[in-house]
Formats: sequence, structure tokens, C-alpha cells
Amino acid sequence: MTKVRIPLTFSLAITTAVGLIGWEQAAKITRRSKRAVRYWSESDKASMPTLDQAIALDRAFMEAGGGFAPILESYARQLDVALSNTMACRAALADDIAHASLETADAISSSIHAMQPGASPTEIHHAIKETEEASGSMNRLLTRLRSFLPGNGAGQGKSGES
Repeated sequence: MTKVRIPLTFSLAITTAVGLIGWEQAAKITRRSKRAVRYWSESDKASMPTLDQAIALDRAFMEAGGGFAPILESYARQLDVALSNTMACRAALADDIAHASLETADAISSSIHAMQPGASPTEIHHAIKETEEASGSMNRLLTRLRSFLPGNGAGQGKSGES
């Protein structure tokens, strides 16, 4: 019976490696029984190879003609998926910082014009409008920064790390 293996998992990567090098060779290079290696290839089992065993399997796969390291690739893809929300949140934070900087600069510039002798009510209203926009940008930035605190959205780890 063929077991369905979830994409990106170590069990699929191990199945890929063993598909080329064979169960006997995989057991030999990892110093484990064939049964143990088979457990590693089953996504419904909790056991996994050690880092040294995973490296040995990837190396044997590549030395046998495989064009990539399946376990390393699986790890890299899983890490990319795990970091995608954090990276998106950091990109949004960078956008919010840029927008707040621009709006604040506009508010300061308009306010400097408004404080000049003879400034018209239109110039003062413009400075007020720019300052309100800067305030809104700063509030959005503050909200985004708070989301990086532990337990608030992006900040599921420490210092905004997921």
C-alpha cells in the first residue's frame, strides 16, 4: 500500500532519498535498523533522524546521483513557510515607517510655512491637514509596532519574531 505523504515534510524527503539509495544502504549509513528508517519515512510516526543521520542520507542520495539534498531542501522550504508571516509583517512595518516619515516631513514643512509672518489661513489649514495625516500615519505605525510584542499577531516569539 502506498502511503500519502504531506509535501514539505521530512518523511517525504526521506522517502525520496531512500527511493534512490535503498533501505539497506539507508540503514547502514545511519546505523539504524531498516524498520527505524521506515518509521522516519512515515508522516504518522513521531520519530525522525538526528541531524548527523539526515546529513548522511542527503550525502548518500547526492553521491548516488540525486541532484539535490532532499532533507535539506525540505527543511529550507519548511523554514521559508514558517518565516513568511514574519517577513510579510516586517515588510509592512518598513512601509509604515516610510509612510510615517514622509507624512511627518510634510507636516513639519507645512507647519514651518504656517509660522512665517503673514501666513494665510489656507497655509495654516494645509499645515493642520498635513499634521492630521502625519498623526494617522504615526498611529498606524504604533499599531504595527505593538503587533510585534509577544502574543500580538506577528510577535509570537520574542522581539517580533514568529
